[in-house]
Amino acid sequence: MEGASQTPFVRAVGSLGLVRRWMTPFLRVSNACCGEKKVREFLAPYLESGLPVTAQIMGTRGDVLGELAVKCLEAGAVGIDLNCGCPSKRVVSGGAGGGALKDPLRLAETVRTIRSVIGQKTPFSVKMRTGFSDPEEMTELIPRLADAGIDKFFIHFRTVREQYLPVPGRTERLRKAAAAASPLPVIVNGDISDAEDGLTLLEETGAAGLMIARGLLRDPWLLLRFENADVPSPEEGRRRFSAALEAFDAHGGNKLELVRMIWGEDSPEFRALCGERRRKS
Repeated sequence: MEGASQTPFVRAVGSLGLVRRWMTPFLRVSNACCGEKKVREFLAPYLESGLPVTAQIMGTRGDVLGELAVKCLEAGAVGIDLNCGCPSKRVVSGGAGGGALKDPLRLAETVRTIRSVIGQKTPFSVKMRTGFSDPEEMTELIPRLADAGIDKFFIHFRTVREQYLPVPGRTERLRKAAAAASPLPVIVNGDISDAEDGLTLLEETGAAGLMIARGLLRDPWLLLRFENADVPSPEEGRRRFSAALEAFDAHGGNKLELVRMIWGEDSPEFRALCGERRRKS
């Protein structure tokens, strides 16, 4: 969750024991790799939790991404994920994120380059959408990426062009994705808001798991509900999580974005924070 997953968020989640492992937001590079110091600073909040960390990377050049992947592994990450799903127009226009899906041949070559430098044993996944403009594109994309060296898929059911618009066919699209990737595991993503919905989606798609993003903020104990754990209600969970954010000094735009995601723009909590910021400015 770009813009939300900053240090206070990571520490709050860790202090409450809400996750078993991490996938970071993307670390983006262009024509040159960033230095080891930046990589270590980026990974530090996740690694300090003591949980396994998969580093998510994004860019267009396979050689640069390969160098970045190695630095992430040396810093303590246990796996690499290549972001091919970000629908930001700025990102896509440069050929990164979801823009990579427009050129399957080049993307496959990028995957092969990264795999060649991280070795065959390092877990290597791709986070993607069902296609750039048409969900049928995944029937070519997924097998091609599997052959190039991907061993796990995280798939959001919308296409890149669909951004975050309401679109039908989530279950059918993700069922096709899981079938196209078989026998490799597919972790499905998109609009999963409660445990019942998630379990139904798993059953109906044959997916290996669920990826929860914004749903975790509306129900911070959502992942633990799948374990039949004794957890607080969503309302109580939001209050406990908000208190933890305060304890870890969430502030500024990051705090505003988190409160918006947790409570919604029409909530008293969000309106109160907006009013507080206006008074201080």
